[in-house]
Amino acid sequence: MIQDVILQFTVLLTAALFVRLTIERLHLPGLVGLILLGMLIGPGGAALLPDEPVVELLGEVGLIFLMFLAGVEIDLNIFRRHRRETVLFGLMAFGFSLVPAVAAGLALGYSLTAAVLLGTLLASHTLIAYPVIEQLGLLHRRSVVIGIGGTLVTDTLALLVLAVAIQAAGHNPEQGGGWQWLVPLGALAVLTAGSIWLLPRISRAFFRRSWITPAEKGLYVFVVILLLAMATELIGTEAILGAFLAGVCLNRALAARRELREHVEFAGRLLFIPFFFVSTGMRLELQVFMGEARVWLLAGLLLGLVLLGKATAAWAIGARYGYCRADRVLLIGLTIPQAAATLAVTLTARQAQLFGEDMVDAVILLIFATCLAGPLLAGYVGKQLRSGADPP
Repeated sequence: MIQDVILQFTVLLTAALFVRLTIERLHLPGLVGLILLGMLIGPGGAALLPDEPVVELLGEVGLIFLMFLAGVEIDLNIFRRHRRETVLFGLMAFGFSLVPAVAAGLALGYSLTAAVLLGTLLASHTLIAYPVIEQLGLLHRRSVVIGIGGTLVTDTLALLVLAVAIQAAGHNPEQGGGWQWLVPLGALAVLTAGSIWLLPRISRAFFRRSWITPAEKGLYVFVVILLLAMATELIGTEAILGAFLAGVCLNRALAARRELREHVEFAGRLLFIPFFFVSTGMRLELQVFMGEARVWLLAGLLLGLVLLGKATAAWAIGARYGYCRADRVLLIGLTIPQAAATLAVTLTARQAQLFGEDMVDAVILLIFATCLAGPLLAGYVGKQLRSGADPP
């Protein structure tokens, strides 16, 4: 296993370049190849590279930057016009995934707390398919805006339910009283309101100064992203919420400065986002694919529950607001990938001894399947939408 961090970085960059050059020539999303690359070279594969410090750090920053881009590139006018629709979709995607999964967990003999955590990990999702949709030029499409906004709703609810479930089980007694879980929610609301009021004003004033160089303005953007990401972590939620908030706060300021925005996006896409997909793959162990039939059956059950929950939500919101069939399928492709929040809930439940190794292995298989299926489905239906056709 390579220990030298410079050599680790060199190997990663070279392998990522090779994957992008080959996979995309086969008309497959480059991120699929990056996930597979992580599986092959990580501790669970050939063990060529450790998952830390290089990959873990750059992968975490990559996820943060991915959520920042989602906030920057979201159409705020569409978001405001359809904010009720966005919240409703997020609640549907969470609820339609949580309830069947809790029922399945109880049927499998899990405790109520473990069953709730099972539902929580399936209710959230990660925007793995975002780069595919962006490449197709569909970011301003109404269904995509709703899907991105709904992600923040599902992930926030997942984190809150996780906090309540762990506290109720008595595994985290230092958290205090029964309503202590409301503190992060209140702090997040205060942070959001303060940032939305203050940051756009500060940013516009900062960007107007002619004596500040473009490089310094770019560094300012990265500082804002990381500070808000750290702030949301410190109050007990997730860094991705702060990153998305940073994107929303800088949305209009960067829209008026196209060159600065292009420079910031280029740096993030080149150095950080690819490593998020590689780090996702490195968390998956190849030996899991040689597991027992019970693990595969569990993985199949979890996959079925994810598809049921997200498809039901997509079809329900589509029927309510008149989405075409293609937009509903696009929502499914955007919301089925399970990665960041799913892994966080799984590891927390494992540490609390609520999940056994078979469930953890099944979740790993689920992450692999959905991280591949989501981008491929989004890419297929996205091409149909771009050409003006509604796929069969």
